[in-house]
This record gives sequence, structure tokens and C-alpha cells, in this order.
Amino acid sequence: MKKALLTTTALVALNSAAFASSIDTPVNSASSTHHTHSAATIVWTGDANIKYNVPLVKTTDGVKNKADGVVASDVDLDVTMTSPGAYSATISAGIEGGALEKLGPNATVTVTTPMFNVSVGTDDAQGGAGGGADASDLYADIDHMTGIGTDEDASDWYISLPNFGGWTVAVSGEKDQAAIVDGKKNTERTSVGLKGTVGGLSITAGGMHKDAGVSVSTSLMGATVKVAAASIYNDTKKKNVQEQGVQVDMPLGGMNLSVNSTTTDGTNNWGASISTTVAGFAVSAGTDSDEDNQFKISGPMGPVTLVIDYDSTDPTTTDAKDATIEAGVTYAVPGTTGTTISASYSNDPDEDNFDNGTQVKMAFKF
Repeated sequence: MKKALLTTTALVALNSAAFASSIDTPVNSASSTHHTHSAATIVWTGDANIKYNVPLVKTTDGVKNKADGVVASDVDLDVTMTSPGAYSATISAGIEGGALEKLGPNATVTVTTPMFNVSVGTDDAQGGAGGGADASDLYADIDHMTGIGTDEDASDWYISLPNFGGWTVAVSGEKDQAAIVDGKKNTERTSVGLKGTVGGLSITAGGMHKDAGVSVSTSLMGATVKVAAASIYNDTKKKNVQEQGVQVDMPLGGMNLSVNSTTTDGTNNWGASISTTVAGFAVSAGTDSDEDNQFKISGPMGPVTLVIDYDSTDPTTTDAKDATIEAGVTYAVPGTTGTTISASYSNDPDEDNFDNGTQVKMAFKF
């Protein structure tokens, strides 16, 4: 830990002069002070935390494995280097856990030109290279539809034409095209995507290997109506199956209502949800044909922020039999920038809001 902190301090100190020399003209506003940058910049950001976590009870092969509480810490450091201009380059890297040797191998290089943008690397970056979006994610489907590709968000390179005659066109894929991963060639993970507008219609489309889909949405009598259709390869049936659906989003007084109906490989599904704000709290609730009931409330409760996120789906990674739930309060320490203290519980395998287990954590941003 001490070594990681010393390394971080040294790197920030070494680059402070370089960053300061890149600041030109101060531009004052009512709420903040900004600067224009005409030279290259190097920006370091990071976060750290210390926490006490009591892990969830798990049963493996009929034996309960209950671990004792653990005191732990973590440090993450990110660097972004930018060379501005009509042809610009941005290098971004995450040094997880203070591991400085990851700076080179984990870096993502993003090049922006007047005609196209390219990202290549292993970390998330503009355009979505490595851990970010696939090009096929430009296709916007509807709940219960399968989506494009079974290995989404695995791209190592991403090429985008953000203004191709008023459309955004993109292609992405893996660095090693000849490699075979999990019995599948990396060429099968290459994807394409498109989005744009024609008249009052918003159109999205995407494709990956044998999967393809398209959606069209428009405003109609105060509501937004979206229709989607896709042809998705089914590994079990060894052929493509058809999907289609319709979704309607509409305001109802102070609420927003969303309803959808889909058919996937001959199976009909539906879903409905509402969202609103009550006394400063954001509240949402929904249900669907799978009897998956969801409820979430978040907002200020005195000096803390409260989050309760409930889903009736049984968690598959814990011994909980009823539902997944995340509940916690977070206190933003006054007089600091990004320092928080939180207490939480979560058995949600996705960890949308908090870490799994019962936990107390103090976190810092730099």
C-alpha cells in the first residue's frame, strides 16, 4: 500500500509541471473556472478506499462456506494523455490496485480525425475499445429480446464514422483475428452498427456473425413508440430464430410509463414499468411476464443518500431464496471532494450499487 501511494504521489508531482504548462487562458463563469488547452495535457485521476466486509453465505456442493469479516483496501489510478488538434490522440490507462506495470499493456489509444475515430486497446475508451461497447450496441432492442452477439462488449478495436452523411457507422472486433476462444473464431466477434435519423424516425441497426437486428422509433401523440426486429442464431437449434417487439413510453402526469410486448422464437413476453420523483426521491417499479418484480428508490434522507434496489429474481450465487436486494446509505463528508462513508448490504451478483455482503466503507477520489 505504501509503495503504491508513493508511486502515485511521485507521478502526479512529475506531471504537475507538464499539466500546468498546458493551461492557457482562464475562462471564468458564475459557478466554476475553466481553462482552454492548446497544448498536450496529462491528467491523473484516482480513487481509494478502506472497507470492512462480511461476505455472503454460500453453499458449494452442499457445504456452507461462511467467511469471517475482512478488512481490506484498494487503490485505482487512471491517466489520460491528450494531444489536441484536428488530428488528435488520447491515451488512457487504468492502473488497477496500484500495479504500475499495467500502464503500457492496459493503455488504449484513441485517434480522432475530421473523417473517422479509431480506438485500439484493452481498457474502456472513447468509442468503446476493450471492455467498452461493441459496434453492434448501436442497435437498440427491447426488453426480453436477446440482443446482438453472445460475447458482447469484448472488442479490442473500434472504428467509428460519426458523421457519415448524417449517420453514425461503426465496426469493432478482436485484435487477434486468427485466435480461437471458447471454440469460436475471433472473426465471429467482429460487429457492425449504425444509427441515425430520417425525417421523424430514429433508426438503429447492428450485426455480429449470424445475428442482426434493426429498430425504428418515433414520437406519436406525445408518446415514443419503438419497433424492433432481429434474426438471432440459436446454438441449440443450429439455426436463426426470429424476434420482434414494440415498446411505448409515455408521460402520465408526473410519472413516466413504459410498456412493451415481444415475441422471441414464438414465445410471447410483456413488461411494464413506471418511474417518478416523490419528495426528492427517484422511484421506479416494474413487472413482466416472467413474474420478475422490481422496485428502486434513491434520494436524500437527511445528511445521507439512501438507495434500496429490490428484484424478485432469486440470486444464483448466494443462499438467498426470495430476491436480490441492495440497500445502503452514503454520507458525503462536508468540506471534501469525493470523500464518502457508506454502510450497505447486497446479494445482487451484478453489484449495481454496492459490493456483495454487509459492508462499511470509506472512499476517496483524487
